[in-house]
Parts: sequence; structure tokens; C-alpha cells
Amino acid sequence: MENVTPYLMTSDEERAAVRVQDDSLFKEGLPSFISAAIEKTWAEPYILLQRLTGKTAENLLEPVARVMGNVAGKVLAPAFRAAAKPGDHVLEPAMQATRLAENATGIIGEDFYVNEKKVVRRVHTCPYKGRDGATILCHVGEAAGQELFAGLTPGIKHKVHVTMARGHQFCEYSYEID
Repeated sequence: MENVTPYLMTSDEERAAVRVQDDSLFKEGLPSFISAAIEKTWAEPYILLQRLTGKTAENLLEPVARVMGNVAGKVLAPAFRAAAKPGDHVLEPAMQATRLAENATGIIGEDFYVNEKKVVRRVHTCPYKGRDGATILCHVGEAAGQELFAGLTPGIKHKVHVTMARGHQFCEYSYEID
């Protein structure tokens, strides 16, 4: 695979962006044990299905992931609105949801707040990197995320651009709103 990374930010944008490193809620104590259990179990059925059926698994699970994301977005939106602080970035609910889900599964990265309408997330640590069949996690996660984020922040556009599971050095996604 050719490892071409599209630029989601110009060099100037990356330098000027406000960078926020993940500060996982799952670092120590009981949450770390919960995270370890989630990391070791949730992905295995998906990866097995991908190994057995290839792209068919992604096609079968995408609609299910979208429904789950849609329902989660509707259910969680009031809680995220209640937790919002004055001055939060308009895309902060999506970023918080992403960090929570990813950090619970051992995925760690950082967010680049490029401007008032755009955030780029770059993941540098993923326990599924290099696992045969792990591309399904990226595909299903993106589908669920798009629906979840639309419920949390109407008008958002979310796209996974590159992933380590597809041979890139890091995962990178964009979050934008008009």
C-alpha cells in the first residue's frame, strides 16, 4: 500500500492550531481495568467477521453502526448540552465523544483546533494497529461516528482520512461545520 497522507491542515494551520493531547479518564484505578477489558474484548467479533467474510462484513455492519450512532446521538445530546461550558468550541461535543470512546478502547491521540469551524484528530496509539482485519473497526467506527456526531452537533461533517490499520503512520480525521 502506498502511504500517502492527504494534508488536512496546512503547515501554518498545524503550527497555529490549539493542540489538545488526550488525558484519558481510563489511566488508573477501576476505570483502567474497565478499559483493559473493553480493549481486549469489543473488537474481536468484528475482526473475526472481517477475516472470515472480508468487505462483506463492513457492508453488513455499516447500516447497523449508523442506526446505533444515530440513536446514541439523540440519547446523548441532552447530556452533552448540559455539560457544555461557555466558550466551548462548537465541535467540542463530537471531540469529547470521540475521546471517550477511543480512550476506553486504548486508542490515544490529540486534537488540533484549527479554527472555529474545523478540528483535526490525529491518533498515534492504537492497540489494533497491524491486526489482520482491523480495517473493519475504522469503517464501522466512522459510520457510527458520523451519525452520533450529527446528533450532537447538527451540520457537522466527519471523515476518517487515513488509518494505521490501512498502513499509515497515524490515523487522522476531520470534523467540520458550515
